[in-house]
Amino acid sequence: MTMVLVGRGIAGIGAAGLLTIVRTIVSDSSSLDTNNLQQSAMFVLYAIGFSVGPVAGGFLVAASFRWVFAINLPSTVISMILCFFLLRKRVKGARPAEELPYAAKSMTWIAKLTIIDWIGTFLFVLGGILILLALNWGPNDNWKTARVIISLIIGPVVFVAFAFWEFILEHQQRASVIPALYRVQPMLPLELFRSYDICALMYGCFVSGIVMFVMFYFVAIFMTVVTGLPPGQAGVQLLYFAPGMGGGSLLSMRLIKRFRQPIYPLVAGSIVMTVSLGLIQMSMQKNVQGLVDAFMGIAGFAVGLTGGPLVVQARFLMPDHIAIINALMLFFRALGGTAGLAQCSTVMNAKVNSYIVGQIESGTISGSDLDILAALYSSGGLTSIMSLEGLPPTVQQIIRDAFRNGVRWSFVSLIPWAGLAVFLFLFLSKIPDGDVQQPNHDEEMRDVEDQTRKVSGSLEENIATDGQK
Repeated sequence: MTMVLVGRGIAGIGAAGLLTIVRTIVSDSSSLDTNNLQQSAMFVLYAIGFSVGPVAGGFLVAASFRWVFAINLPSTVISMILCFFLLRKRVKGARPAEELPYAAKSMTWIAKLTIIDWIGTFLFVLGGILILLALNWGPNDNWKTARVIISLIIGPVVFVAFAFWEFILEHQQRASVIPALYRVQPMLPLELFRSYDICALMYGCFVSGIVMFVMFYFVAIFMTVVTGLPPGQAGVQLLYFAPGMGGGSLLSMRLIKRFRQPIYPLVAGSIVMTVSLGLIQMSMQKNVQGLVDAFMGIAGFAVGLTGGPLVVQARFLMPDHIAIINALMLFFRALGGTAGLAQCSTVMNAKVNSYIVGQIESGTISGSDLDILAALYSSGGLTSIMSLEGLPPTVQQIIRDAFRNGVRWSFVSLIPWAGLAVFLFLFLSKIPDGDVQQPNHDEEMRDVEDQTRKVSGSLEENIATDGQK
């Protein structure tokens, strides 16, 4: 297990780095149309991979769980080759040494490592790991164990220390003489969080991560436990989410091209997202698999409608910090996914246990069925049950109803998150549009030249007339 966790950590570092760097490279263009096309295309590909992965994993597990990890090896090799041959020509050169703070023209790459904010990086990573671990452990430990409580206390404290360090760093760099300890580039400039737009966009990524992760995990639980589908077929149901994401990305691209502002697909997508969550919980309450599939596609459409515009909006608001913003967006999306899973797991477990206790105390079941149900509840098996085979029909139906109610309320608990995003996106700023401004500028210059020619022509005519006189 230790080797698996270490391997997943290394894979996560590589995947996050690859996503951030590729996004930053394609964001180098100052054209709105180019960024719009590239970010939408990237999100479509991301949606395909995110949707096909769980389906393929469901079938690979049937053969051997090792194939779930081994299948990534050829994909990784292919991505390395493609990045090397296709992206290296698009990469801009490194910043000149004289543009880096506290650097000289002769500065080596080893010396440049000394201006990295290692203290801030350590504090940020440590705080993030502790909070993510607490969110991961919490639902299984009922938020009562020492490791959860300690992580929930120390994690935020470390983040406060990180913010304090960045504040000191920012303050010290304004001094005329900067101490050696503070001659570094801040890992996370605090000016980013003084911008309403950046905070709203990070929240949008947070909500997007919640919906994406919860959709796959909890719809899978609904399909396997409530409807009784095997893991492979349950994974196939998740494919309804992918076409929605692709369709939403394509529509967002058209909306930005038409209206020249990402705010329109962002507001529309967040509204559709809020409505789709309500429709999904309603279809789960009615236990209609077809409706769940259809509304899951609508939810995917909403996520796709906001995915590309989030990056485009940030790219043109703060172009000097696009690399940091791209990394932050990925962090908040992952944080949102983890927080969403923790919240929904807690809600589902509470509702499942409450429903089971109600059935036990109601007196409607008796005999061996009651003993089996009580034994399952007391052993904690209800929170992790994946197969109902072998249980009496009455117990099976009670457990299915309990999980149907629990998963439904998990989706209900997400509606306020999405609703708040609608409100925040309404007040986003308008971004500058270089593709439109340049033609306008050229037109203005042509008007000036025409006026100049007219004035020159009038002067020449007057001079000629005076000469004739």
